[in-house]
Amino acid sequence: MKSLLITSLVLLLFQFLLAQNNQTEKTGKLTVVITGLENDDGEVLITVSNSREDYESDDPSFIWVNVIIENRKAEYTFEELPFGEYGIKLFHDENMDGELDSNFLGIPTEDYGFSNNARGTFGPADYDDAKFIFNQSELTMEISVD
Repeated sequence: MKSLLITSLVLLLFQFLLAQNNQTEKTGKLTVVITGLENDDGEVLITVSNSREDYESDDPSFIWVNVIIENRKAEYTFEELPFGEYGIKLFHDENMDGELDSNFLGIPTEDYGFSNNARGTFGPADYDDAKFIFNQSELTMEISVD
């Protein structure tokens, strides 16, 4: 009986500490503003990665959204984004096929961009160039596409 009571108290304490930790997790609003779009056709596909592996994946899985374009500009706010390290990739999906189109040489034919306005040579910008620390209640990041 005594061990059952101690086990129950330990479990309650653990649940309390876990709940407190979840309540103190810091989050904020990240607004991404995309400029330099050539037209209002299609939409902008934005992926936010929380690791190098996710960023470098052909199928990023952390967060992705499709954003409507108005007046050659797109904007999206990620609400309650946990503080941490992130990298953003995006492209103007003019034909809304969900893929970054390219020509026969593999050169993209749709505009694209990265956080920190990082640039890649013969491919996407490196994660180390695109990564940023999100640690404030509100942050606006402007990304200009090619």
